[in-house]
Amino acid sequence: MRSRKYYLYSIIKKFLLIGILILFVGGFIKIFQSLPSNLLIRLIFLITYLWFTIGININLIMPLINIIDKKLNNGNH
Repeated sequence: MRSRKYYLYSIIKKFLLIGILILFVGGFIKIFQSLPSNLLIRLIFLITYLWFTIGININLIMPLINIIDKKLNNGNH
């Protein structure tokens, strides 16, 4: 039987993943729409935004999610 802690960590992990998705996609759409219609500016913005988004997710968010996964797996045994 799974404990309350397992469900709590599971809910936290799901909210974290959904929040990250909403934050980065929503922020991208809002900023991208406010840019001038110059193709070069939009292309540069697209590349830099993707570069930093991937960097932030890999270096900051993914270790946090891995820690939550370890807690979920430890509580499972």
